[in-house]
Amino acid sequence: MTMENYNTILLNVDELWLKGKNRPLYYKAAKRHVKEVVKLLHTAPFQIKNDNQRLVLSSQENFCGELIPALQRIPGLFSIAPVRPVAANLEDICRAAISETEALVTRPTSFKVFTKRIDKRFPHDSMEVSRQVGGALLEKIEQLRVDVHHPELKVQIKITPEWAYVGIREFKGVGGLPFAMTGNLVTLLSGGFDSPVASYQMAKRGCRQSFVFFYAYPFVGEDVKEKIIKMSRVLASYQRESKLYVIPFGEIQKAIAKTCREEYRTILFRKLMVDAANLLADKIGADALLSGDALGQVSSQTIGNISLIDQISKRPVFRPLLGNNKAEIIALSRRIGTHDISVIPHDDACSLFAPKHPIIKPDKNYWDLYNKQNQFCDALSDALSNAEVFSFNALGK
Repeated sequence: MTMENYNTILLNVDELWLKGKNRPLYYKAAKRHVKEVVKLLHTAPFQIKNDNQRLVLSSQENFCGELIPALQRIPGLFSIAPVRPVAANLEDICRAAISETEALVTRPTSFKVFTKRIDKRFPHDSMEVSRQVGGALLEKIEQLRVDVHHPELKVQIKITPEWAYVGIREFKGVGGLPFAMTGNLVTLLSGGFDSPVASYQMAKRGCRQSFVFFYAYPFVGEDVKEKIIKMSRVLASYQRESKLYVIPFGEIQKAIAKTCREEYRTILFRKLMVDAANLLADKIGADALLSGDALGQVSSQTIGNISLIDQISKRPVFRPLLGNNKAEIIALSRRIGTHDISVIPHDDACSLFAPKHPIIKPDKNYWDLYNKQNQFCDALSDALSNAEVFSFNALGK
């Protein structure tokens, strides 16, 4: 979209109004994230302030078009609306509504006016303002008609003690809660659809995430690492800051494959990944782990295997996709911008070592005996020490 004529944006929050006495902390976190994003895209001075349970972002210079999609990725924001601030009187409000509508490249044929009168001292109620503005639009623009059910154009008017804000576009945000307000996660990433979507779901719930990828070199090439870096850039754009830890894991997988019963390879790979993720969580102070598991989707995601992993993990393992089917996950991946990266082909060491008949209902006695006789603590510590670390800013760069 073009923003060449807009220097004011209304940011409507989502769940922050539920937070009672903690509300100022949540607003502060949301504002900090917005400031971080704006600084990366807008060189002129700007300000952001609270205004009746919404945020008003303004500058003396117009904002660039890249700012809207960047703001749409900030957790805690329900909607983003570029607006025209005018004096709070009917004449200026009508004039602004006409000007905004006439500036559209494609003229709509139907419209509806929505008015919210935050300043109750304004001499006209919301219905009267909508009626007056609607009448002015009908008189000035011939092809327009009112459609209260399915309007092509929605004219939004918000009247505050200081200004009246007039806008004709509103963009949906992530919603949920602001970044880092609900805890710190270590997110286990793979090259598929599931883990990126799980990451988005928990970003929406206000979690700070550090990403970890288990790189099975020399059994896979550089292409899979590059794919994960691309994926992390997208996911990082839903956070204020983040890191990706690429942990060398090929030799550990090789050692497991040589020492365990073939049908247990996949679940033991998973167990060692969770162990390594917990070591990373110890290092960075994370509260829980995050996985893209969907119940029954693959052998390691049966109830029996998930139960084993949960029993050995030092921390809770969050699985927001547990009840989703694949079609639902893929649809969401398209919406959040990870689909086209997930479909890029890549080598997979888990598939290379995969057993013909992976265990679905594991034998707890064998599981306990193997883990008692085969300790990988030193190998995991060394792998974590040799991890490559990539840092990302609020735009995913």
